[in-house]
Amino acid sequence: MAEIWYLEMGTKTLDNEEKHDRPFLECVELLEIKPQGLSSEIGVIPDLYTGDPFVDIGGRITICLRVFQAELDGIDDNRWKPGWYKSGVTVIGLAKKLKLNAK
Repeated sequence: MAEIWYLEMGTKTLDNEEKHDRPFLECVELLEIKPQGLSSEIGVIPDLYTGDPFVDIGGRITICLRVFQAELDGIDDNRWKPGWYKSGVTVIGLAKKLKLNAK
């Protein structure tokens, strides 16, 4: 299973962070991620700062996907790599998508 994480800017450790497990291809659709969107390697928590002080000052939460090689072994598209992918979907947007998928 791939892991969906809700991470705040400046996150240094995954202890006490919220996580959901879902199949990788479902995550790709839910989070609207692309293979070229690899943010960092598996063991490196992504840098979530945008460089825009007006955005960064709020310490917003970013939804990130962490995928391991085992989850990619069954995928025919070899452009996907293990690691972290940042999603442009907001927390509220993901909640709406999950609610619609549950129906």
